[in-house]
Amino acid sequence: MLFIPFLAVLIGWVIQGLIGLGSGIISTAILLFFFEAKTVVVSLSILALLGTVYLSISNFKGRFFLKEIFILVSFSFLGAGFGSYLLKIIDQKLVEEVFGVVIIFTGIYDLLLKKRDIHFSENFKTLFGALTGFLGGLVSGLIGGAGPLYAFYLNQYFHSKEDFKFVISFIFAILNIERILFYLLSPDLRNLFSMEIIIPGLFATILGAYIGNTFCKCISVDGFKKIVSLSITIFGFYFLIKGLSMP
Repeated sequence: MLFIPFLAVLIGWVIQGLIGLGSGIISTAILLFFFEAKTVVVSLSILALLGTVYLSISNFKGRFFLKEIFILVSFSFLGAGFGSYLLKIIDQKLVEEVFGVVIIFTGIYDLLLKKRDIHFSENFKTLFGALTGFLGGLVSGLIGGAGPLYAFYLNQYFHSKEDFKFVISFIFAILNIERILFYLLSPDLRNLFSMEIIIPGLFATILGAYIGNTFCKCISVDGFKKIVSLSITIFGFYFLIKGLSMP
């Protein structure tokens, strides 16, 4: 049984090592066939922290981009709190469907965007970052999987593969720490950390992230951006189909 968690986590982190996001969606989708949903989500938080820290260190090139990270993370916390509240009163099926459609069109727009070296004013960039952070946190609080929103924002402003992956990985690392603390402090969740997933997943996370990160070096910047855009679109279809399939 250990082979299944290893393979699921490996596949997810090869993808995330390549483009900076996707492991949570991919690994979760595979593991849900074999484990209870809450056990998967809680257990993968440990592996997500390990992988995002590894990718942050691997792609760090001397700049921390503290302003961008601070804006995204700060407003993500606000959005997550609001999203957690709305989770009690909003139909999750509708949220998944609407989010899927929005992400599909976001990805297609990003994919078809001919000129990426766009120079916005700092005020607009700050506003866009705050809005992205808030919406990302909101979606995380409602259904999780807000990575495509962060990826769309960062794909507009970062013209280096390494900088893009450093910032998105650093943000995910911070959010993963918040998730783990929440799980540990919750009496209903702290016992759901499964060693059956975590132990084989530790090596699979580092190996997958290393493989994906290595392959990324062989891709041009333009090719990388197109892969990210295509991935955003695919994840949009995933959420749409998931929402439509819910009872």
